[in-house]
Amino acid sequence: MTIRARRRHSNNLLLCLFLLLICGTDAVRAETTAEVPQTMPWFTGTLLSTRGTSLGRGHTVVEPYVYYTRYGGLYNDNWRLQSATTSQSLTQQTYFIYGLTDSLDIEIAPQWVGNHARGDSSGGFGDLPLQLGVQAWRSPVQSWVPDVRLWVQEIFPTGRYSDLSPATADLERTGGGAYATAFGIALQKAIPFGGEHVLRYRLNATYGFYSSVAVQGFNAYGGGFGTTGRVTPGSVATVTIAGEYSLTRQFVLALDIGFQTVNATHFSGDPGSDAQGRPALVGRGFSNLVTIAPALEYSWNQHVGVLAGPWMSVSGRNTSEFFGIVAALYLYL
Repeated sequence: MTIRARRRHSNNLLLCLFLLLICGTDAVRAETTAEVPQTMPWFTGTLLSTRGTSLGRGHTVVEPYVYYTRYGGLYNDNWRLQSATTSQSLTQQTYFIYGLTDSLDIEIAPQWVGNHARGDSSGGFGDLPLQLGVQAWRSPVQSWVPDVRLWVQEIFPTGRYSDLSPATADLERTGGGAYATAFGIALQKAIPFGGEHVLRYRLNATYGFYSSVAVQGFNAYGGGFGTTGRVTPGSVATVTIAGEYSLTRQFVLALDIGFQTVNATHFSGDPGSDAQGRPALVGRGFSNLVTIAPALEYSWNQHVGVLAGPWMSVSGRNTSEFFGIVAALYLYL
């Protein structure tokens, strides 16, 4: 990224943070003082969705996640699944969330990524996300209007992405090399069904864009021998529909359905060559992905809970097919 581009990127981010603070200051004053029913379940949150309410001043959530994922195919441009080399990844990511005020919280989520395929393994630290969220609206308990939370997230390129070994490039990559800025909105509402049965739904929508990044040789976007140039990753839009239904106060069924659209990656420079001497491929075209993640939550009390379940692709275009298992420990302090 050039110095001018870095300054523009930083200025845009600071402006968005300022706007978030302004819109959250007065809106949260609409909070009701109504008490949450004593029978309210101890929700941990679904596997993939983002919460629609802030934590509150001085509160902390620590949530270690473990993702095991098996990749075994590719969806082509016609949404048809084709076979591909099988690989696995194991990612450990811990979310640290802290309530700065009653309406503002901050989140950081360092991660370690390990990859395995063809009898080889490699791993390292992944990219680092930092998020600032604000409560734009907190709805009265008896109202049908959902809570609304806005956030902005910056991803710092701390993972490995360029100058990778030709034989294990797909295993060595743990990041994208680009700074990423994402904006999101979360709607959330709990609907009682009598007794201990409560349905809580969430609706998330995000949009993220990336800075350009210099690449050499084999890299996270492809490449080959002698590749040199700049890559601009395509912007990413996601929508997540999530729900939690309490069987008892401690046991909760959860479900996430995700939709993702990624615009084409652009490359400028010398693509280099592959092992057969042909021009190397750098980047990927426009892609879509639909995923589903059912889960079971169990909480001992409002402070400690666990959740686990499968996460898998259902359909896609120009992207990887996968099946994974996700497990997390929820600690509310």
